[in-house]
Amino acid sequence: MIVIVPEKRRDGRSSFLQLISYLICRVDKKPGELLSPDNPYVRPVRSREAIVEHLGQFIEEGKDLYRNHVLSRSDDGRQQVLCGEVLCETNCFGIETAAAEMDAVASQNRRCQDPVYHAILSWREEDNPTNEQIFECARYALKALNMSDHQYVFAIHRDTEHVHCHITVNRINPKTYRAANLYEDYFRLHKACRELEQKYGFTPDNGCCQKDENGNWIRKQDEFKSIPRKARQMEYHADKESLYSYAVGEARHTIGKILHSGEATWEALHTELIRLGLELKEKGEGLAVYSRHDDTVTPIKASTLHPDLTKRVLEPYLGKFTPSPVVENYFDENDNYLGSNYPQEYVYDVRAHKRDIGASSARREERADAREALKARYNAYRAGWTRPEMDRDEIRARFYHVSGQFAWRRAQVRAEIRDPLLRKLAYNVLALERRQAMIALKETLREERKAFYARPENRRMGYWQWVEQQALNNDAAAISCLRGRFYMQKKMLQENRLSENAIVCAVADDIRPYEIEGYQTQITRDGRIQYCQDGEVKLQDTGDRIEIADPYSQDGQHIAGAMVLAEVKSGERMYFAGEPQFVNKACSIVPWFNEGSEKPLPLTDRAQRQMAGYDTAPASPQKDEPEIAWESLRWLMEGAPKTPVQDDVRQQQKHDYVHDDNYSSRYRRH
Repeated sequence: MIVIVPEKRRDGRSSFLQLISYLICRVDKKPGELLSPDNPYVRPVRSREAIVEHLGQFIEEGKDLYRNHVLSRSDDGRQQVLCGEVLCETNCFGIETAAAEMDAVASQNRRCQDPVYHAILSWREEDNPTNEQIFECARYALKALNMSDHQYVFAIHRDTEHVHCHITVNRINPKTYRAANLYEDYFRLHKACRELEQKYGFTPDNGCCQKDENGNWIRKQDEFKSIPRKARQMEYHADKESLYSYAVGEARHTIGKILHSGEATWEALHTELIRLGLELKEKGEGLAVYSRHDDTVTPIKASTLHPDLTKRVLEPYLGKFTPSPVVENYFDENDNYLGSNYPQEYVYDVRAHKRDIGASSARREERADAREALKARYNAYRAGWTRPEMDRDEIRARFYHVSGQFAWRRAQVRAEIRDPLLRKLAYNVLALERRQAMIALKETLREERKAFYARPENRRMGYWQWVEQQALNNDAAAISCLRGRFYMQKKMLQENRLSENAIVCAVADDIRPYEIEGYQTQITRDGRIQYCQDGEVKLQDTGDRIEIADPYSQDGQHIAGAMVLAEVKSGERMYFAGEPQFVNKACSIVPWFNEGSEKPLPLTDRAQRQMAGYDTAPASPQKDEPEIAWESLRWLMEGAPKTPVQDDVRQQQKHDYVHDDNYSSRYRRH
């Protein structure tokens, strides 16, 4: 198990209310939900007013929610409460009043600028702790921080890849009103995690502390530093490969070989980094690694790439640091690349997604171009969107109508009442009634205006809401974007698998939905394309897998349908995976399928090719050559796409497949 202490706000205005509402109100859209224009993605509002209103609705929807769902109470004031799908524990009077209680205690200490403390305990996938074990671990963590008697709220979340527990605690002691000392809190929490692993038998995890030969806890000295938290968050939430991951994956091994060869020079280090599209520069008193072709990318410390790549270590042996040499590229009269004084084989492309690692260079660039085009289309929509307004003439007419009513009544009073005093009194009553009617009309218009702008068609769509709408229009780039959004939540993707029997394709091998006769198409919020018959999902395309439910029905009808989808994918990798019976059945269908196709199904598994009757081995995929990398380099230097996004309309217009008598339906592409 590991511990995470999220960074706090720098202005010291962290909120107990916002944090606790995030812990207990899990109302985000589920990845498995079907996309629908009637159920768009709406980013939850995090303002204090919206949170108070949402919590009020949450409590009002079930007035006895907290009383009826209190699972246990202890003599020391602790209670475990089930809030929807989230199990919580607190020592406050109740979950609904916990934030107010913490604020009241925190207000007694004016010196503590930020009394909110938030930590997360997370377990590995193979560990499956019980709820009681999780709460015991959370209480032990508070004890390690000397905050056992402080106000707290624990919340268990099991809707992500790793089971984790959020710890929200008030730093102010409710008895002494003194703030808890957080010196070395991270080390103390890691020490508690190691002790809990031994106590409960959890899988040992990495941490910043370990025991020495005498059994004492000491700080762990790792040879290589782990990925920075900001870079990890970017890769998780944005599905993008950080400069740190690229540099470590491509350069750490080769730089280490140069440094330990005994023949290291600054020239050799610069040459290797130039080959990988990186540059070593001075930054402050140390060294940093930059991207050679994109100045907007945040550099990384050279010591994170390799601990010996520092001035302090290298200058005594290699001499004073020398800057990277100038790279000269040579072209002929037709602007064809001839070579360079330093080889350049790779380029760090900030547009590349984490999910694209392993795909061919050409397809990575094609997908990056498609994503950039998708963002450009959204920016154009955003710039051209105008906010609709209610009919001003109709609103003006309603005011005129109210004003006219009272003008007529005033004229009636003037004509019927002769006594001046009574007439003046009647005028005053009419003026009061008119004012009340105008106030009521304004209040009505305020509610109507609020409802008018709350309707989705009258609000500008956010990026993800707009992407979902494009995915409903069968946009391949939008579907790929949705898949990348949930790519890091691998446990959730495993749970959403339709079947283990599937056609495995290349990494991020995304295509738009195809119309296959006899199937209805639907798309989920995480980008899975599902093909249904009679309301049941029979095929599911996740990009790198085409999963098949009930593959043996109607003599393999759904297997043939999956082959229709597989044929238009990249073909970089393709084989059947699942039960041996399924693999044999699929291989037996391949010869028949190829008879009606313009090209054979590009199987890459040698044994399956032989079972399918192929005579030759699959062609080995082309490796990325320096020329390909040079095109990437030119793209970054010139700011223009290397190749346009391929149009798959040609694939859609292929001939119909005519099945023999063993198959009850025909597959068609429209």
